[in-house]
Amino acid sequence: MKKCPSCGHESEIPEIKCPACGNYYSKIIELIDEEAENEEKHSFRGRCKRILDSGNVKQQLANELRAIVAGLSKKAKFTLFIVFVFIFALVVSVL
Repeated sequence: MKKCPSCGHESEIPEIKCPACGNYYSKIIELIDEEAENEEKHSFRGRCKRILDSGNVKQQLANELRAIVAGLSKKAKFTLFIVFVFIFALVVSVL
């Protein structure tokens, strides 16, 4: 039996929102906040925000790039290497 933290209404049916007052149960709010924090931590927008908000942008950018590279597999690293070599070869051939 769930009890609403806002109004005290008790419900036997597992619901996300209280049927009496419409407020979300506290566990659901915690899960939503945790998911939003995780999204902010691992999203491109979150990374850019951390870089721009830091005092030393250059150092924070290096830290974020290290974190990204550390999360890549060997196959992904090799693929990026091939892409950069190909782009370098194209630039050199044009010059």
